[in-house]
Amino acid sequence: MQLQRSTIAWATALVIGGTLAGCGGNEPTEPTTAASANRDSGSPASSESSSATGSATSSGDSSSDTADLPTDLPAEARKESKEGAAAFGKYYYEAFGDASHTGRTTVIEQLDSKDCGVCGRGVRNIQSDAEKGWTRSVNPYTIRNVEATKRPDLGYEVTMRVNVVAHERIDAEGKANGKVRAADYTLTEHLVWENGRWHVLDWLVT
Repeated sequence: MQLQRSTIAWATALVIGGTLAGCGGNEPTEPTTAASANRDSGSPASSESSSATGSATSSGDSSSDTADLPTDLPAEARKESKEGAAAFGKYYYEAFGDASHTGRTTVIEQLDSKDCGVCGRGVRNIQSDAEKGWTRSVNPYTIRNVEATKRPDLGYEVTMRVNVVAHERIDAEGKANGKVRAADYTLTEHLVWENGRWHVLDWLVT
């Protein structure tokens, strides 16, 4: 029930792997390797894929962890519906960009599933940069064409086009120490409804 990906297609835009334009070293860039989402229940195509097990299940349980959701999460994104999945998926990736700008990951950690390996890697990379005093000069993402499609196994597949504005990585003093080129790509997320709310179970960039 996971999204399949090629060896490096799980790379988080801006925060996982690669090199930054104009700077040598272990710094992020936009991904260029394509992958495809597979709507079956097979295993990930790569050993570097998310560790998500697909163990989350849709639940009619009255218990809920909605109190843990961000206060500014739109009302639509709190609904168990196609539109709700689309709104939640869009909010998540916008929050991911904001986390790369502020260095604070609390919000995105509230939105993903504990089984989402790529989510965890993204969080750790943002935190690692923040410990060095590094953040992005802006939230670089503009999102459009968000669509949700019900999966045959569990949850929804949410796709969107992401435009990344050219920006800089800055240090604790606000000085640029690298540049990130503009990019445009498709993001595909796997969302599941559990305990009265959506969770991001997996995602990939193509």
